[in-house]
Amino acid sequence: MTRILLVVQDKGGVGKSLATRALAEAVPEAPVIEVDASRRLIELKDRVSFFPMRADRAAIDQSGGKAARAEFDGLITAMQKATVPTIVDVGANTSASLLSVLGTLSDALVTLEIELGVLVLVTAEPGALTQAPTLMQLAKPLAAARFLVENRLHGEVEAKSIAKIADGATVTTLDSHAMEDQAVAVLQAGGLATIPELDIAKLIDRHGLALGSRVHGDLKRLRANAMVAVLPAAEWLVG
Repeated sequence: MTRILLVVQDKGGVGKSLATRALAEAVPEAPVIEVDASRRLIELKDRVSFFPMRADRAAIDQSGGKAARAEFDGLITAMQKATVPTIVDVGANTSASLLSVLGTLSDALVTLEIELGVLVLVTAEPGALTQAPTLMQLAKPLAAARFLVENRLHGEVEAKSIAKIADGATVTTLDSHAMEDQAVAVLQAGGLATIPELDIAKLIDRHGLALGSRVHGDLKRLRANAMVAVLPAAEWLVG
């Protein structure tokens, strides 16, 4: 049985790529499949297989989803060929369409001994709150395991709302992080993978003792907290 974990949310800017990067750190042997309009997980290099999603939301809606079906053929073939635990990062405006298409293939996935897990990101932003319940429900008949990560980027979501969205799924949280601009620049350039290799002495030399130490601390905390948030999903993925 091959396990594949999909990281989904149709609203952009919710920390989906951060969650994928944390999963890639937690399960370093897992290949990563990226489905998006453009490459984002550059620092993971050859670990990533990229599939461009060219059909926009209007085209998908106007065709009753037909435009998305053809777009996903390459991705689905890659999932079919997976022989080890695999992470799939699904770009914004793509998640619901992909889960719907995969729902039509559930019998075939069982026959091929492919087991799916779905991790949904949610924030207090209205768009993310609207999309998360739909994605969780689409995943319910399809996924062997479902995970909900509440990213408190925009504040906490009411506990009752989280419980309703999760609908029995495993819930974790990622606390909001105030980060120095210099820390954000390092994160954008190298993702989470480069953080363990940071030389604090060089950061202090570049930014001074106070700022350099804060930059180092910001990045270390973010990486650690992100990996804790995805830990249940990572543990499921490796079985």
